[in-house]
This record gives sequence, structure tokens and C-alpha cells, in this order.
Amino acid sequence: MPVPTTRVRRCGGISIIELMLVLMALMFLAGVGWKAASATIANVNNSRISAEFGALNRGLDEFALRFGEYPPDFHDPIAVTKFLKRRFPKCPWQKYPDFCGYSPATALYYWLGGPNGRGFSANPANPFDNGATRIGPFFKFTPDQLKRVDGIMQYYPPRGIDGSPYVYFRGGIKGYDGHPGWQSARPYCKSADGSWINPDSYQILCPGADGQFGVGNHFPDGSDYDDANLDDMANFTQGDTMWQAKPKSP
Repeated sequence: MPVPTTRVRRCGGISIIELMLVLMALMFLAGVGWKAASATIANVNNSRISAEFGALNRGLDEFALRFGEYPPDFHDPIAVTKFLKRRFPKCPWQKYPDFCGYSPATALYYWLGGPNGRGFSANPANPFDNGATRIGPFFKFTPDQLKRVDGIMQYYPPRGIDGSPYVYFRGGIKGYDGHPGWQSARPYCKSADGSWINPDSYQILCPGADGQFGVGNHFPDGSDYDDANLDDMANFTQGDTMWQAKPKSP
């Protein structure tokens, strides 16, 4: 009596097992391709952000050259008033704008773009009016990276206007000084002694591809970083993310 044999069912000349192997191989290649494409997109976006940091830095340097110092970041209304009195001594305080609702997330657009995005008036008695002769703007904002939030413009990284905008922090000469930051974003401090990064100038922070700021602020060791910190970037990281700028163990 012949022994029965097990036959593998074939589909169009290809066995089901072979078909499954082909599908698994295609899924693997698709996954590899997706990771490679994602990495390429991230590298391109980071390069664009790095270039934009350079342009923002130049704009702030031009502002400081014209007005004698870098602008405040709106976290302290008293500091804003003192700045305006120093820089625009001929302007009576009654003509000062109402800065209610302004924050480190709106500072870049206001100071580099001016009250209406057209720079400041050259009239020393009222730099906030719409006079024809202008000073600035000091940076060319990309329109599709601007978003009005509660009536005030914020500037977002090239990846889009979802998530968080760029945030500007004016340097603190005496260390952290309890700066409240903006939402979860806070000024970065040196890991060794807690003093500010760029204490005499400023910090510009970018939330990275995930659109979220991390809560950590110890640079460069990142001892308090969370996951959201890792893809964040700053004007002091030389085009790297916070994770790339973190010292690697030998």
C-alpha cells in the first residue's frame, strides 16, 4: 500500500510559503526604505532649521547694532519698559504698545519684524507708528511659517505650524535667575555650574520634528532630558539636535 505524501498547495506556480516569504521580504524592504526616507527628511529639515538659526542670529545682531542691545523676551514687563526707555528715550510712555499676551514665543516676530512686520518707524518720538521711513525689518519671515495665536504672531520651524514655535530667551547675566520660560521650554544652563548658555546674548530654541519641547535644560550632558528633548535644536548646538550635541560615552 503506497504511503500518502503531503503536498504543498501551489498558487499560480508559487507555493503559499514562497508567497509569504516574498511578502515578508517586501515588508522588510519597505520598512528599511521608510526609515531611510524619514532620516533623509529629518536631515533636510534640520539643515533648514540650522540655516534659519543663522539668519535669525544675523537679524538679532543687526537689531543690537542699531539699538545698542539685544531685545527683551517679554517674560518680565519691567525689563521691557526699561528697554524701551533706554532705546527710545524721546518716546513718551503713553505711546508704548500694550504688550499683554506677548511672550518668548512672540518676541522674535515682534522685535525682528516690528509691530506690523514692517520694522519700526524712524520717528524717535514714536517708533511704533506707521510712518513711511522705517528701520528694519531685520529678518525676512517666511509667510507659511507664521501663525497668529490669540491675535499675536508666532514663528514656526520649517516643518510646519503644528506643534510649538521658535522661542527666544534673552540671556541672564547671573545664571538661571528663575526665568519662567514658555510652557515646557526653559532657557538652557551649563551642566557644570547652572549658569546660562549665552549669558550675554540670547537663546533661540526649536522644538524639533515632534513639535514639542522637552522639560530638561542641562546642557550639554542632558542629565535631565526627556524624550521630547532629544530632537530639539538651539542656536548654540551648531546645527545638531540636543541628542547629537550630548557628549557620548567613550
